[in-house]
Amino acid sequence: MESIFSKLQQLIDLNQSFVLCTIVEIKGSSPGKTGFKMIVFPDHKSIGTVGGGAIERKVIEDGISLLNENKCDLREYQLNEKKEIINSDIEVVPMMCNGSLKIYYEVYGSSPTVYLFGGGHVGQELAKILPGIGYHVHLIDNREEFASADKNPTVHKIDFANYIEFANSFEAKPNSFALIITHGHTHDYDILKIILERNLPLCYIGVIGSKSKAAKMKKRLNEELGEIKNLDIVHSPVGLPIGGDSASEIAISIAAEMQAARYGKLEDIMKG
Repeated sequence: MESIFSKLQQLIDLNQSFVLCTIVEIKGSSPGKTGFKMIVFPDHKSIGTVGGGAIERKVIEDGISLLNENKCDLREYQLNEKKEIINSDIEVVPMMCNGSLKIYYEVYGSSPTVYLFGGGHVGQELAKILPGIGYHVHLIDNREEFASADKNPTVHKIDFANYIEFANSFEAKPNSFALIITHGHTHDYDILKIILERNLPLCYIGVIGSKSKAAKMKKRLNEELGEIKNLDIVHSPVGLPIGGDSASEIAISIAAEMQAARYGKLEDIMKG
């Protein structure tokens, strides 16, 4: 049987939202014991136990509430069939045990996903930076030597795939990011066009290239797709103009622009 610890690691690797609920203290009689753990998901499903019955239902309810608030917490519950309030800071749960227990809620909200098309020099530098500032990085490259965990040890997921096939089939997570920095302008344009045609729930798309390339690309998109409503999420040339032209400096400029977009600061920055 899969342990709860291996399940935790699996959920973290998959970038899924959940709450880990752990009994950290009990007094008197309780159906759960210190150290009991339960994983609670946004759809009210759970793995593990904190004792069952009314206390488990209450912990699931409170866990989902804290998940929505993205907030960890320590809560104490009095198990009292008569619903007698002993302490206003302790919530009463109708159970016959007449003990009490404390539950620590550890919230794991999913990190924003970045679909990184291209594992070349700039892509590799971004793969070093982005996980450290809270992004879940999914790398896609059509070259086996670049779709490599050896070159990108901090990336969460790697797909060695045809760019067009992947762009046509992947299901983007809500409010995710896409960076299109492949080794060919044709690849970049085709990937961007497919993503826009599919109207995927992205909040930011960055495409590497010069100002002239970006202008030609946007003109062509308008000609082929008509006036695109979500073209405002496309950032090309990608990155803030902070100077430097090495792969690592370009990666820093891209990460900075992504952070500004993530926290709603990009418009203020562009206004100067």
